[in-house]
Amino acid sequence: DRAERQLLLRRDLQLVQAEFEPKTWEAFWRVTIRGQPPAIVASELGLSRTAVYIAKCRVLNRLREVIADMP
Repeated sequence: DRAERQLLLRRDLQLVQAEFEPKTWEAFWRVTIRGQPPAIVASELGLSRTAVYIAKCRVLNRLREVIADMP
């Protein structure tokens, strides 16, 4: 069960990643998955902190939609 869920989650992450610009995905990944501070991510990616928060929210919302549609 757990291994299957992990495979499905990886597939969903890949599908959703393809829908976003690389910088948007990178901001989401670094803040949400790696736990890096938004201010540092923003500075390193050349974005505002607001843009980093928006990227995180947009990707998370899309992931929630995809996961909710899973059988």
